[in-house]
Amino acid sequence: MLKNRNDYKEYVPGSSFAEAFETNKIPMMQMAHLRNLDYPISRHLSYERTVDEFLLQLAVNDSLHALKVRRDLVILLNEEGALIREDGRWILLFTPLCAEGSSLSEDAPLYPVLRSLMKKEKEGTVCRIRVPERSMKALVSGKNPFCILDEYCMSQPGGYLAAAEQIVFAGPEELYRHVPVCHYNALATVDRDEIENYQTIRALLDDYILQCDSMQPGDMLQPLSIAVFGPPGAGKSFGVKQIASTSGRFAVTSLNVSQYKGPDALFEALEEALKCPKGSIPLIFFDEFDSELDSEARGWLKYFLAPMQDGEYTLSGRTRSIDDAVFVFAGGTAESFRQFLPADQGDSTAQSDAFRRVKGPDFVSRLKGILNIKGLNPVSFTDRSHIIRRAVLLREQIIRRIPGIYNSDGGLINISRGLLSALLRVSEYRHGARSLEFILSMCRLSDVNRFTPSCLPMDEQLDLHLDVKDFRNKLAFEQVMGDAVEQYARIAHMNLLKKHPGAGETDGQPPFDKEAGTAAFPEALSAASMSAGEISMTFETAHCPDELAPWKDLEECYKESYRSHIRFLGEKLQDYDMQVGLRPIAGRSVSSDRPDEPAGETETALLLPAAPDAITELFGPVLEEFASLEHERWMRDRMTAGWTVGTANPDLKQTPELVPYEQLNETTRSFIRRQVREIPGQLREIGYELYFKWK
Repeated sequence: MLKNRNDYKEYVPGSSFAEAFETNKIPMMQMAHLRNLDYPISRHLSYERTVDEFLLQLAVNDSLHALKVRRDLVILLNEEGALIREDGRWILLFTPLCAEGSSLSEDAPLYPVLRSLMKKEKEGTVCRIRVPERSMKALVSGKNPFCILDEYCMSQPGGYLAAAEQIVFAGPEELYRHVPVCHYNALATVDRDEIENYQTIRALLDDYILQCDSMQPGDMLQPLSIAVFGPPGAGKSFGVKQIASTSGRFAVTSLNVSQYKGPDALFEALEEALKCPKGSIPLIFFDEFDSELDSEARGWLKYFLAPMQDGEYTLSGRTRSIDDAVFVFAGGTAESFRQFLPADQGDSTAQSDAFRRVKGPDFVSRLKGILNIKGLNPVSFTDRSHIIRRAVLLREQIIRRIPGIYNSDGGLINISRGLLSALLRVSEYRHGARSLEFILSMCRLSDVNRFTPSCLPMDEQLDLHLDVKDFRNKLAFEQVMGDAVEQYARIAHMNLLKKHPGAGETDGQPPFDKEAGTAAFPEALSAASMSAGEISMTFETAHCPDELAPWKDLEECYKESYRSHIRFLGEKLQDYDMQVGLRPIAGRSVSSDRPDEPAGETETALLLPAAPDAITELFGPVLEEFASLEHERWMRDRMTAGWTVGTANPDLKQTPELVPYEQLNETTRSFIRRQVREIPGQLREIGYELYFKWK
């Protein structure tokens, strides 16, 4: 909260930190002050990168000791935000639709800026978010980067899935009010990596315009060369074109390299593209620049070297010069810059030798910027935001292609929640954005006002564009139990609290890493961050204190782990090859008016005895299979959170338990089995049961 002006001490440029902040007042300065003092803190890329680089310097640079020891501190990010330490905890104020600017002078009064930010926060145009606490080890390793989108989505009821569903149902505006948005005309992205990439490209284009405007007669300016990579349909050229259009200085032309028979034909097209109105700068897209030429992979690369380096090319035996230009090379065979490079750079292998033969290293050395565009599929285990990218594109495609289920007055889309969940969560779209487009075009939606599973094409057609087995399993689970996921999560948490009479009391409990312990079964699965000796600790003490809060006060990350557990298991049980299935129990209610109490029988419900094929207890091979599935689910969630296998180290997100179930020691496996045995009882409490499909 904002204090009185006299409670703050503003930094005076030129003074040392020890002298400037020798009083007990709260230090206040600009991030620009630190940059001017040569601290390596980036600007105009993202709020998160600025925060992480500052916190890294604070942790490792002893010259900042006078700031490090302060439990209260204010660092202004120009007029758009502020990094504030309050009683030792960091929070960030930021303006979602604006990046950090540079309007403040070095000696500008700072208190009015902070007061203005606090006022804007009350008005809703500035947001506040907690910056996660990380050790020096974690900051140095870079394994747990700050991401506002992650922090926001994981704090919302339902996590990323709920945020993505809201985007499809009602639009992205609610999300855009709470996370940083990179907006250039029709381009909008909330992905931190893409924001930083686009901001870098924008800075390169702006700097090139300044260089062009400062040229004197007879000066030669080397073309600006940028490479763009991404999966099919990701919009590799779209983003750069939107950024370029904001300046009004570029004349854009696209040349598809794969359509030209040879260099002469391409250079003829280039010559035409370079002709543009006075005052404009030619911006030329070389689409599929990495395609074959005369059966040689990436055979075109060597012909781009002279235009990129010397600003000239040869046509009809004559050398032609290029006054100024921007070359954008859009990849067609590689989905990222890393994929474009040989896997074994520097080694004398067939792949690296071939890359050198086509002048690959020379081409790369001439690039001034790289832009990796993400598609609908996750680019790594930790890419949680792919579900947001899917939601944005799905909504755009539905509005464009299926107007019958879109209410233009309210902006709402009428789609089955179960179908939407399956479309958002399916493992992959085989051909990226094009697969989603083709699926929608194959659906029978011409005479409907609601998009339901009955509108889907045949499985043979779906399988061309997604893993139809995974998709159908997800869809089937949503139909069987999708609406009861939250109830199961509450029941599982309540059962945990019953085992701990002192739930909510943290005195005397050992420190516990919250993310390491996040799991549907806290005791069993927090074992992944413990040593073998710690795993053998008693059932009553092996828990995270934060996890023992009442459901209404429980942090969303813990709630999501319960949901993740039942979804993963439930979807696996939809597989026809699984002997065990999941179904509702006849005569049981699955509703509850009290979120902190289990759903029980209604007054008129008939409580039937267990059916002959029902499973009321897990043991033997079935127990072992369930324990293995739960460990598989836990490993997936841990890897998504950035954990890797190694010696137990929560700071570096390392655990020795990220190995197949069969490789776990018996103590750990028995720990998991003990918790898995609770599944049948927890399901029955909300009106569901496991059963044998066959014996």
